[in-house]
Amino acid sequence: MRVVLGTGKGSKNISGSHLLLALGRVPNSDRLNLGAAGVETDNSGFIKVNPKLETNVPGIYAIGDVKGGPAFTHISYDDFRILRENWLNGGNATIDGRPVPNCMYIDPQLATVGINETEAQKRGIDYRVAKLPMTGVARAQEMSETRGFMKAIVDAKTRQILGCTVLGVEGGEIMSMLQIAMMGSFPTPRSRRRFFAHPTSPSR
Repeated sequence: MRVVLGTGKGSKNISGSHLLLALGRVPNSDRLNLGAAGVETDNSGFIKVNPKLETNVPGIYAIGDVKGGPAFTHISYDDFRILRENWLNGGNATIDGRPVPNCMYIDPQLATVGINETEAQKRGIDYRVAKLPMTGVARAQEMSETRGFMKAIVDAKTRQILGCTVLGVEGGEIMSMLQIAMMGSFPTPRSRRRFFAHPTSPSR
């Protein structure tokens, strides 16, 4: 397959075996007659909400894909958790600062959570990088699936894990392990004094 890509600098021929079109999705909020209630949307039709998921109209909330942002099932579940905590338990939960896990189920899987190195640089964070190729993971070697790597961003002062990227076999499972450490504010020095079943993908 060959396509011609037109850019501001001219055209470019691209050859490949497959073509993936990722055009995104638009919300069907236009069917809700939001104007009758005075609920505001952005230019793309997504409902505007504050960190507690409340719209500009007091008492009206929006959760899930219709409010924009990452369109993941687990985001919708967590949106529900925030409303449940605030409505039923009198809490003060918000979406501010929540790490959003993301896994692309390609081969091998690509999973991320928290910030990456580029974001750490933009924020001026003093950080360190821990990186391990999948060739150094025993289970990956045994499965003959050594493509990819694991990479974590660690705060140089607090030793807290700020984010990770995993490209490799069972990348989503490995990312979830690191997310648990992030949620529990588990500093990296403590992890060196712990051990797990071996050989598994996150064993190194």
